[in-house]
Amino acid sequence: MSRQTVIIWKKDLKEMVYIPSGGFLMGTDESLSNESPPHTVRLDAFYIDRYPVTNEEYKRFVDATDYPVPCYEVDWVETRGYNWNPDTRTPPGGKEKHPVVLVSWEDARAYAAWAGKRLPTEAEWERAARSTDGRRWPWGNEFVHGRCNSKESGSGGTTPVREYSVAGDSPDRVGDMVGNVWEWTSTLFRPYPYDADDGRESQEANGWRVLRGGSWQNDLDRARCTARLDGDFLFFNNVGFRCAVSAEMSESEHNEYLEIFRKAFDVPRPPKK
Repeated sequence: MSRQTVIIWKKDLKEMVYIPSGGFLMGTDESLSNESPPHTVRLDAFYIDRYPVTNEEYKRFVDATDYPVPCYEVDWVETRGYNWNPDTRTPPGGKEKHPVVLVSWEDARAYAAWAGKRLPTEAEWERAARSTDGRRWPWGNEFVHGRCNSKESGSGGTTPVREYSVAGDSPDRVGDMVGNVWEWTSTLFRPYPYDADDGRESQEANGWRVLRGGSWQNDLDRARCTARLDGDFLFFNNVGFRCAVSAEMSESEHNEYLEIFRKAFDVPRPPKK
């Protein structure tokens, strides 16, 4: 059955790109050991958000649910310029179209569940970023200045999610996949080869979850399609997320996401500003 290449998801009005089923090369033997060995992974078809969730999109979620806004005062991460106003529940001025940051894995899951989606597995994330030919960056095997918000851009912070499209997009037209913000996935951080059935996709298990793609703070050696970072309840000014959904989502899956959303409000959070 043919599928629309791009759809608009009704709940959060985001563009989602269709990724067909099939195999692709995951990982590399050219860099850090946690990205090797390269291996073939087969995936069912799915849709993924074309861009990371922005501040203005996240605001629709917090307005609809009364969910806590990203606002922290802690001594182990710089939050100035990224904290939301806790009184007006609004994002920092001028950053409405930037990716939302200062979000934990639980925060990202809560948004995804509210939207009737889920976080992508790290395998889905990598497939959307590099297609099927094992490329280093979404656009190819050679780094090109001006195609992503990595350290080389000199931005000194996040940028609007569409700023580097279409030149920096993947072959499937997914944007902002490297640089700008590290992105949460559903996957527990475990060694390769990737196996979705070995427990790493358990959503109830304890452990560090995988972040992908590098950020504005990272140079080209980390802002790549295969870059992996482990995190748990981490939230930083260079960590965000995007969502995915199975191409054939069942009613039981949808109910599961609703249950995740209901549970999200019981999760302990760091002290607010």
